[in-house]
Parts: sequence; structure tokens; C-alpha cells
Amino acid sequence: LDNYRPHIPIHPDWPLSTFETAPFEIIDGDRGTNYPRKEDFSNSGHCVFLNTKNVRSDGFKFDELEFISAEKDVALRKGKLQRGDVLLTTRGTVGNTALYDNSVEFEHMRINSGMLIFRPDATKLLSSYLFLFFQSENFRVQREAIVSGAAQPQLPIRNLNGAKIPIPPPETQQAIV
Repeated sequence: LDNYRPHIPIHPDWPLSTFETAPFEIIDGDRGTNYPRKEDFSNSGHCVFLNTKNVRSDGFKFDELEFISAEKDVALRKGKLQRGDVLLTTRGTVGNTALYDNSVEFEHMRINSGMLIFRPDATKLLSSYLFLFFQSENFRVQREAIVSGAAQPQLPIRNLNGAKIPIPPPETQQAIV
């Protein structure tokens, strides 16, 4: 079961969208001058600063956490999570995913520079469906075809934009999930 990847049978009537035109926003982490340094992290605090140990193939893992202060959180421009966001790891360990829903106890969370946030338009795309899609064989095959770098695998946004996702009606997405 550890290596099980769901398969989403794609109906020919479902619209197939590229990531570039899909009903979600892709948000990169902040890489600016305010990016936290080693001395900015602590074992407790205001905002969880996620790393790849926290985002596994089947969701979040919170046994080892790093926090940043409220001041550092406010200083960062991008990469703050909102409920309903789906995360995807894009550097080093590529393809792990998590869903930031109401089951997550932390109110303030940020991604590091090796992750992307996918923020779906909830009227067209369910977060839980997108999370399942990222775990599927359908996406794994596309992801492996566009990953670059041998020593440090990465999945840049420009490469992801051509990936395709089936967008069935929301009722069908709910039934799949």
C-alpha cells in the first residue's frame, strides 16, 4: 500500500486543462532578502515554516517542526498558506503533496523555496480532488517526464505549465474523492 498510486479514469467528455489555464493559482515561496536564515528558526513560535520532511507522499507529517516569528512571517511576501491550498514539493524530493484543510491544527504556515502552493478556484476545482490528482499515476507519469536535474531533481513552474489535468464537474470530482 505504501507505493499505491490512485488512477483517475478520465472520461472523454471531461475538459482537459493545462496547468497554465487550469482553475488554480500557482504560488511560489518567497526567495527574497527576507527569506529565513538558520538563526530565524525555533522549536516553537508563530508560524510553521515547512520543509520537505513535513510534506510526504500522502500528506503532512508534523513530528519535526520549525517555526518563525510573527515579525518574520509578516516580512515575507509570498508562500503563506490558506485553507484549501494544496502543496507540491518541487526540489530534491519532487512530487510529495499535502492538503491544508481544516484538519491541520496550525493557523499560520509557510512553504520553503522548494515547494509550490496550488490555490484552486473552489467553484471549479475541489482541493481534495487536486490533492488526489497529484498522488495519481496520471500525474506521476507527467511529472517524471518533465523533472530536470540529476543530482538535485527539480520541477520548475515553467515545466509544470504544460502538464494536463482532467477537470470533471465538481459533483464528479466529489464522487472520485
